[in-house]
Amino acid sequence: MATKKQPETLTDLLKTLERSTDLRSLARDCGLSVRELRRRLAIWRRAVVAAEPGSVPEADRSRPDGPSAGSKAGRKASPKASPKASPKKDDPGTGDLTDASLIDSNPLPAKGSRILEVFTDGASRGNPGPASIGIVFRQKGGPTLAVHSECIGRATNNMAEYRAVVTALEHCVRWQVGKVHLFMDSELIVRQLKGIYRVKSQDLRPLYQQAVFLTRKLEEFKVTHVKRALNQEADALANKALDARK
Repeated sequence: MATKKQPETLTDLLKTLERSTDLRSLARDCGLSVRELRRRLAIWRRAVVAAEPGSVPEADRSRPDGPSAGSKAGRKASPKASPKASPKKDDPGTGDLTDASLIDSNPLPAKGSRILEVFTDGASRGNPGPASIGIVFRQKGGPTLAVHSECIGRATNNMAEYRAVVTALEHCVRWQVGKVHLFMDSELIVRQLKGIYRVKSQDLRPLYQQAVFLTRKLEEFKVTHVKRALNQEADALANKALDARK
């Protein structure tokens, strides 16, 4: 029997995990479905590849005249969004907006601020119990550009809050947005992300580390605590996902 080749790099390891047929235990420990875990592994692998010296964004690899990864143009995506499907028409308080996962490139309009404001919230019914996340993406001083909501399985409130942050930052990194200002109503998570509080929980530490890893890929990152009244759209999205679950 041929010996399987061992992964030599982090990219190889993530590829191996993606192809594995036995992800149930790992997914359960992470509070994710197997499908969601595979999706996140793919995102992390692309992020690792993009961070490697001399890498070229996947969208440019098929172009013979595509910009080099080392050039300034190669690092910035087109400001025009490219949704794959029609926008969702029933998101609470957000109007007819596209789900963030359907947008391929930087959704910021060509005109106006280059800062993307992100509002996140997590919900858990039972703490721990069925949990979900809600995210709103806005141009600073401009319109809401996209939203995202999903159920994430069983989690505590704080785990859901962190999962919302990680998912939001994954979209920002995928879009190659440079400047991100994050707003959330969880004072604990905000203080941990700012380094004011230590992350003592074994359940939260991996999520915190993922969030920090993603923020380091941004040109500018700020996180601000806001009152719940100023975070109603993200809260409504998270609760809507829970209400819709079967």
